[in-house]
Amino acid sequence: MKTEKIVLNEERNVTLTAYLQPVGGIFSHIEKRPAIIIMPGGAYEFCSDNEADPIALVYLRAGFQAFILRYSVAEHKAWRNPLDDYEQAYKLICEKSGEWAVDTQRIAVIGFSAGGHLAGCAATISACKPKAAILGYPVLNRATTNFYSETAPDVVSSVDENTCPCFIFASRNDNTVAVENTVEMLGALNKNGISYECHIYSDAPHGFSVADETVNARALDMCSRTPNWTEDSAQWLKEVLKL
Repeated sequence: MKTEKIVLNEERNVTLTAYLQPVGGIFSHIEKRPAIIIMPGGAYEFCSDNEADPIALVYLRAGFQAFILRYSVAEHKAWRNPLDDYEQAYKLICEKSGEWAVDTQRIAVIGFSAGGHLAGCAATISACKPKAAILGYPVLNRATTNFYSETAPDVVSSVDENTCPCFIFASRNDNTVAVENTVEMLGALNKNGISYECHIYSDAPHGFSVADETVNARALDMCSRTPNWTEDSAQWLKEVLKL
């Protein structure tokens, strides 16, 4: 596997880290791979390491090229900076698709918490819409969005018939980003006829990532089914992207 780190915006410390798997040779049956852009959470104040490399490993195992976007946060979080970062990353991946062996018709996004808001915006209002979006305990409705970024749009009201398919997972008792964000998003997707899959787990803390003890000290205290979202989402992507 090859790793590259590209600085997209030095002033705002925006970077794209690419984890690239080989094609051809002993992988002669593979000419190019689907890709996923990972947007960690962090309340638009930082990008969490717990939702970066551990997430990339999930989709590398599923055969994807994985890209971690560390987007504009803290003093640079004013909208539209984060979405501009995503669109710059998306366009770069497409431009380098030959070199990076990426199937540009099979690019997905995944985001967590505030990163889930950014992924939701990619799915709804971006000019560079992915083919599928995975949203983890995401910030989506107006009230929660305003708490983290006064200038950012809410995702729920941005859903329309052009929104890409979504996979959403959350926990019922999340005391940081209320589950109503997910419930309201489901209503909007359903109203507009957008395909989706959702898993709301009975008991898990906010920011549970892959929900095992390698990244979360409270893994043994949460619902035993919570880690299932990783395999479920990978299989869902294969269905949606027709892999």
